[in-house]
Amino acid sequence: MFAHERYEKIINLLNEKSSVTVSELIKLFGVSIETVRRDLEYLERQNALKRVHGGAVSCKKFQSFNSLDNRMTEHREEKLHLSKTACAFIKENDIIAIDSGSTAIELASVIKQSFRHLTIITNSPTVMNLLSENDGLTIILIGGLYLKKEQAFYGHIAEDAINSLHFQKAFIFPSAISLQQGAGVFVHELVNVQRAFMQNAEKVFILADSSKFETSALIKLCDLYPYHLITDNKLPNEIYELYKKNRINIIR
Repeated sequence: MFAHERYEKIINLLNEKSSVTVSELIKLFGVSIETVRRDLEYLERQNALKRVHGGAVSCKKFQSFNSLDNRMTEHREEKLHLSKTACAFIKENDIIAIDSGSTAIELASVIKQSFRHLTIITNSPTVMNLLSENDGLTIILIGGLYLKKEQAFYGHIAEDAINSLHFQKAFIFPSAISLQQGAGVFVHELVNVQRAFMQNAEKVFILADSSKFETSALIKLCDLYPYHLITDNKLPNEIYELYKKNRINIIR
């Protein structure tokens, strides 16, 4: 097989599944590891892919960003799955923080049915209202300027309030996930609130359904390492293995 034929096949594979591994390409083409690495280096120079440890990922498009109401109806099964996974890391009597967004609301619904005694800090009145249906939960609502389109509080008042607190775990919900660009978001008003949650937690869990992987958003929130990254079981094995090889603590 000629080099240009391998290039075309690699691009087609990336269009199909967003990632490829070096070992996969060696088996597919019957060539040496050095040949595969040269192919990937060439394609990266052409801006056709991004090399990562153990393989490559596609240079993917920007993640689309819909209204909160629309996001509430998207990928419900995946959000429920990862919310249940996240709850395995919460213990009775924990003090936790929950970010805003559609996945935050799904997580709050699961928490409401699963725990009897928690203290929960949030900047989302929607999350607060859901959790308040469980009388055993103590809720601290972070106030500030109100961003109606996201149903969340933000600004210096919110950031100062969070910075005065300390909690065991924070659950953060970005719009996009990428090995190269980390966790990304679109709503600039909320970025510093999310970062404040992360800075004041002993452990940080980043929750993103599989549709958000290897996509980009306008604003970089953070690198993925050393945080815990929770997703759903629809994430392709190839992407999961690439993240593991790149020292990302990914859970599905």
